[in-house]
Amino acid sequence: MTWRCTWCGREYDADDPPCETCGRESFERVDGDSSAFETDSYVWVCENCGREHVKNAKICTGCSHPALEKRAVGDADLADDLKTPGYLDVGWPYLLGAGAVVVVVALALVGVIPVPGVGGPPAPPEAPGEATTAAGLDLRTVETELRGRLAAERGTDRRRDDGLAALATYAVRHDVATRYDPDYDGELPEARAFDPDCSSELGGDVVELLVAPGEYGDEAALADAVAAALLERESVERFVTGEAGAEAVAVHVTLDDTVTVAYVAC
Repeated sequence: MTWRCTWCGREYDADDPPCETCGRESFERVDGDSSAFETDSYVWVCENCGREHVKNAKICTGCSHPALEKRAVGDADLADDLKTPGYLDVGWPYLLGAGAVVVVVALALVGVIPVPGVGGPPAPPEAPGEATTAAGLDLRTVETELRGRLAAERGTDRRRDDGLAALATYAVRHDVATRYDPDYDGELPEARAFDPDCSSELGGDVVELLVAPGEYGDEAALADAVAAALLERESVERFVTGEAGAEAVAVHVTLDDTVTVAYVAC
């Protein structure tokens, strides 16, 4: 028996929502040949920094911006009717709680207390250096290219989990801020605060590499150098090549013009 997500059209062997592609929980039974069914795949794009999410998250895992736009994969033109509901539209049930619940949600939003699934992941700290571009290179593109190099190394791809991505982003900025900002005294929250969807042991590392973005002509070349350097670190290599279903990377360029990378997998 085949089941299909009524939102994005992905098919499954069992009625077991939510959908891994769009996060919706409505499946329909498919009888007979479904090859004629065609649908677009979607990602949700942050209006502020452009980071793509595989599910309609309540908040951007990169910059904590609360507004995402739904975009068909490969379609550069966004139609007005593809806009996703605003943060208040999806978050209104939390506003109906008592005063104590409001306080808990507010603390969760700023990362003071970890409440998985409420208000999104903790917002990453500010860190000296560059988190989006360096030496004319788009660091988000470098991250995408880097995941491709790691997949090629082990011969299999892994899904990208928004919770892991938020954890990696927070971890790399926390590491850089700790080393380069004398006024920073923050702590790295527990992994559960980011609500990762893990099927195996969670592990990884944050490493500073002797790789300078200015020495590379494009994002692909920088990703090659970063991947080679990462695989030399045993603390990362064993998770890259081991058993895991999801992974995430976050790249930050320090004030010394070297690359610091957070890698997590589970």
